Amino acid sequence: MPFEWWKRIPTSILLLLFLLTVYWFGMSGWAQYGDEIEKYRVAQSIVEEGDFSFRPTATRNVIGVGGQTYSVYELGQSVAAIPFYIIGRILSVFFPVSDSNWITLLLVGLLNPLLTALTGVVLFETCAQLGFGQRTSLLLALAYGLGTIAFAYAKGFAREPLLGLWLLLAFYAVYRFRQTNRAVWLLAAGIFAGLLAFTKFIQAIAIPFLIAYIVAVIYSNRRRATAQSLGAIAIFILPSLVMLATQILYALARFGTLYGGIAGTEKNPVEWIVELIGKSQPLVAIGGLLFSPEKSVFLYSPLIILGLLAWCEFFRRNAHEAALLLALALAAFTSNILRPDWDGGTWWGPRYLAQMTPLLVIPIGARLGDSARAARKVWDILFAALFVFGVLVQAVALFRNDRDFLDVTGKGVAFLGQLDFLAHGALDSLVVSASPLGLALSVNPFGVLLIVAGILLGLALLARIRNGAAVPASPRIGCFVLAAVLLVEFAAFVAWIVAPYPRVLAAQGDARYTAGNNFLASGRKCEATKMYLIALERETNFQREALARLDGLLPRARGETLTADDLLAQVEMPNDASVMKDNATTLSGDGALKLSLPNGKDATIIATSHPLVVQPNTPYALSGWLKTANIYGTGTAVVSVYEDDGNWKRPRTTDLAASDETHGWQPFHKPFTTLPTTQRVIVKASLWKTYGTVWIDGLTLGQAEAPTSPPCR
Repeated sequence: MPFEWWKRIPTSILLLLFLLTVYWFGMSGWAQYGDEIEKYRVAQSIVEEGDFSFRPTATRNVIGVGGQTYSVYELGQSVAAIPFYIIGRILSVFFPVSDSNWITLLLVGLLNPLLTALTGVVLFETCAQLGFGQRTSLLLALAYGLGTIAFAYAKGFAREPLLGLWLLLAFYAVYRFRQTNRAVWLLAAGIFAGLLAFTKFIQAIAIPFLIAYIVAVIYSNRRRATAQSLGAIAIFILPSLVMLATQILYALARFGTLYGGIAGTEKNPVEWIVELIGKSQPLVAIGGLLFSPEKSVFLYSPLIILGLLAWCEFFRRNAHEAALLLALALAAFTSNILRPDWDGGTWWGPRYLAQMTPLLVIPIGARLGDSARAARKVWDILFAALFVFGVLVQAVALFRNDRDFLDVTGKGVAFLGQLDFLAHGALDSLVVSASPLGLALSVNPFGVLLIVAGILLGLALLARIRNGAAVPASPRIGCFVLAAVLLVEFAAFVAWIVAPYPRVLAAQGDARYTAGNNFLASGRKCEATKMYLIALERETNFQREALARLDGLLPRARGETLTADDLLAQVEMPNDASVMKDNATTLSGDGALKLSLPNGKDATIIATSHPLVVQPNTPYALSGWLKTANIYGTGTAVVSVYEDDGNWKRPRTTDLAASDETHGWQPFHKPFTTLPTTQRVIVKASLWKTYGTVWIDGLTLGQAEAPTSPPCR
C-alpha cells in the first residue's frame, strides 16, 4: 500500500510534531515581563559579549561586581535559550528590522513550545514504561499538552516548561533505574535533578525525595544494601554538586558572594526565604490555589482532580512511584503556600505549580486502564468531560496576553477577564489577527500551514488511539518524518513570519485597534484608550484612525503647537549624527523630528526650539509623542524644557519624557509649574549619551487645565 508507511512512524514522533504545531499557532513573539527579559539579556550578553552583565532596563537594574547590572536569577533558562538566540542572530542578518532584538526574541520564543512538546513525549514514554498501554499513555500525554496549564506556559519565556521537563525526566530516570538496576539511569536522574536546581534553586527541594526513592528501591530488592545505597546516592548527587558549584561561580562573578542570585535575590538565600515565610499567609494561599477563580489549580488544570482521585489505585499498582509523586506534589504545594506571592503574580493560573502538572496527570492512567468494564466506562466519561473542559479553558490561553491585560486593567490575569478580552477581539498571536476591515479574523499563510499540519497529525494520533500501532515502528522513518516536517514548518516560519516581521507586528497592532473599537462601542473608554495606545506602540496600520480616537480620550496640552521645524532652531550634534524632519514616519502628518546616531557609539544630540514666552509661577503642560528604535546605549531619548528669567539667568531644566530601546508611538503629557522668575522656556529634544533613533511629533505647549474627567486606573 503506497501510504502504509505512515503506520510505521513512532507514536512519540507524531505526538511531538502535533503538540509543537499547536503551540506554534499560539506564539506571540514577545517577552511580556521583566524577569523574562532579564533571562533573555543574560543569554544575549553571553553570546555577544562573553559576559554575564547586561544593560539596565526600567525594572531590572540590580548592581553587582564592577558597578554592572546583573540578573538575580539562576542560569539555567538563559543557557537553554542560547541556541535559539544564535539562530535568531543569524536570521537577523538576512532579515534586518528596526530593532536588533526583534528577531532574536522571536526565535527565543520557540523554546517553550519545544520544551512543552518534549515534556508531552516524555510523559507518554513514562506512562508506557509504567505499563499503562499505548492508548492510555497517548491520551494522558494529549490531555497534559492540550487540557492543562502546560498549554498556557508553552507561550512566552517563563521557566515553568523547563522546570516541568527536568522534573519529569528525573522521575522517569529513577523509575528506569528501578526497572533495570543500571547506574547510567542514576547518573541521568542526577543530571536532570541538578539541571532542575540550576534552573530554579528552590526546586532542589525535590532532590531529597528522589534520593529517598532510590534508597527505598535498593532496600526493596536487597535486605542489606547500605553500601550499594551509598554508592547510588553518590552517583546521583554528583551532577547536582557540579551544578551547584557552577551556580556558586556564577554568584561570585555577579555579586562577589557564594550565594548572590541563587534564589532570585542578591541577598543571602536563607535569610531571604525566612523573610518570605514570615510574610506568607498559608491559609489564604491554600484557599486561593484550590478554590479561587483566579488561581485554582482545578480550574486551570481540571484533570488534576482525576489524578488525585486515582492516586490510591496508582499506589496499589506502583507504591514507590505513587509515594514519590505525592511527596513531590506536597513539597511543591507547601513551598508555594509559604510564599507571600503564592499566586505567581499576574501570570495565568497557579504559576508556581505548573511544573508539577505532568506528574499529577500520571495516576489517571491507573484507572483509565481499569479492567472492570463498568469502572472503566465511568472513568472514561469523567476523563473526556474534564479533558474537554480543560481544552476550552486553554483555548482562551492560546490567544491571551497577560501583559496587555495587566496594562489595560491594572489587574492580574483571571479566566473570566481574559474571556471578556477575547470577546472584544484582544487577540495575541503571530498567525491570527483581527481587523476592522473585511473578515473579523484573518490567518496568515503560516497559520494555514499549521492548521493543515495539525489536522493531519491529529488524525494520525486519533488512529493510534483507536487502533493502536498495526505494524512495528521504524525509527528511520520516524527520524525522516520528524526532520521533514520540522524543516517545512521552520522554512514557512521564516518565510511568513520572520521575513515580513514588521507587517506581522502591524497586524498584532491592528488586533489591538479593533479591540479598542469594540471596547469603545461598549462604553468602556478606559480599556479603549489603553488598547489604542498599545495598537500605536505595535505600529498598527490604522495609526491615524487610532490617533483620531485618542484625541478625545487622552489628556493633552491646549496651546502652541511645535513642529519639527520649530525644534530645528538650534542643533548640537557630532559629525556622524543625523537630525532631520521625517515626512515618512510621522503621526501628525506634518513631519516628525528625527534624531539618529550610529549603533554602538554613545553621544549626544540636542535640538532646541526658539524661546517661548510664558508666565512666571504658572502651571503648564507639554504633550507629544515619542517613537524610538535601537536605543541601547548608556542614556535615553529625552524631551525637556529649559526655563530662565529672559537674561539666561536663574535657569532650570526639567525632563518631561524619556524613552529607550525600541517602541512604537507612545504619548506623554507632563505638567510643570514655571519658577516665579521664569519669563521664557525652550523645548529641547535630545539623544543623551546613547545611540539609536528617536522621533518626536505632535508637541503642544500650553497652560495646564484641570482634568474634566477622572483618569483611568
